[in-house]
Amino acid sequence: MMEVSMKRHFVEMFTDDDFDILLLIGGYGSGKSFTGFLKTAIKGTMEKRKILVVRKVYSTIKESCFEDLKDGLEIAGVLDDWKFIKSPLEATNVLNGSKIIFRGMDDWRKIKSIKNIDYIIVEEADELSLDDLKELRKRLRVVGIKKHIVFMCNPVSRSSSVYQMFFTENGFNFDEEELYEKRKLEKVEVLKLEDGTEEVIKIKIHHSTYKDNPFLPPTFIYELESEKDPRLKRIACEGKFGADGDLVLHNAVFEENVFERYVQGKIFKEDYYRGVDWGYSKSYATGLKMAVNESLNELYIYWESYNRRMTTRELVKCMEPLKEDNVKIFADSASAQTNADFKDEGFRIFPCDKSKGIEYGEQMLRSFSRIVIDKDRCPNTKKEAEECIYKKDKYGEIIPGEYNIDPHTIDTMRYGLGDRKYVPLKQRKNKSKFIGA
Repeated sequence: MMEVSMKRHFVEMFTDDDFDILLLIGGYGSGKSFTGFLKTAIKGTMEKRKILVVRKVYSTIKESCFEDLKDGLEIAGVLDDWKFIKSPLEATNVLNGSKIIFRGMDDWRKIKSIKNIDYIIVEEADELSLDDLKELRKRLRVVGIKKHIVFMCNPVSRSSSVYQMFFTENGFNFDEEELYEKRKLEKVEVLKLEDGTEEVIKIKIHHSTYKDNPFLPPTFIYELESEKDPRLKRIACEGKFGADGDLVLHNAVFEENVFERYVQGKIFKEDYYRGVDWGYSKSYATGLKMAVNESLNELYIYWESYNRRMTTRELVKCMEPLKEDNVKIFADSASAQTNADFKDEGFRIFPCDKSKGIEYGEQMLRSFSRIVIDKDRCPNTKKEAEECIYKKDKYGEIIPGEYNIDPHTIDTMRYGLGDRKYVPLKQRKNKSKFIGA
């Protein structure tokens, strides 16, 4: 019964042609690539099609896409209907004239020369740039036939081209969390051309995990389920977007009601911290409330303000809670005027000390045994902690202070904790003076 229900998550995809753009996305071993190539094999056999199969690098296609498509044709029982050549990689259906062409985006000019493409399937779509994905969409120019493009990938990074195309305001703007909940999403968009004509396109997303694939060996399932690295577990096992690389905040965890569980009535006033990173016209102004349990060596982040394109007066209103408990606020020293304006509004604000450098603050954050972030009250802090990874040099070594994103909340942590000095509990004064008790 379980096997049947798991198959049902995919079975309708083989016959569903009511889409212009389809994204098959999920964790390791979920069956998305198998489904995509089997669907393509069936499509090319039943209809006369000119199909383009794409990966970023052409040299990787023979052992992946080429073999996967042949497997799909064999499973469909139509392999004998197709004639293959290996230089260049192509396949032709001897009965209906369908043609399958394999190309890499490492030489996109060769793709531009291919005419009359009406079906495109892209393996490891996250490897391609956003410009690559847009270029592929331009290749579908055939009039009088329903055109399709299928993207397949793991949900690696929110900085990836796939995330930018499907899950941001500049793209199709699907809701990531809604996808994890509903597993299948679709929407219709109307494109208005300069001549006044309109084109309607339907976009669908299908999410899957290893639990949707009843054919995995037990050893593979065991390896997935026993993964200890939370970054890999999120991507590979849960099929959710995460960071593909060395996380800056490798020690971050995400929980509910962090203030009530770890801070209220348990942390001394001297261990409360406030930080601010001033955003500019295109960046975010970020404020955080934090507390440190020195005995456990844990950092708690339980309130955030995360806004952009606001006037100083608007920011003052958003960050008003930072005044609570009269805790010192350490802010980005690069904006002296904004710091002065906030001081005039009654904030106990000071410019942070940057003399020790980014790497010092970075190592301080990484030295905590845990950084516990409230996942409901601090969603942007959670997102950046999950996403921020180190850039690497040509030898594969991480470069301290250089990341894949601009991590406003991580900068805010560094600024806010800039004057932290560890004092043993037995040396503390006013040990009974808790804030928020």
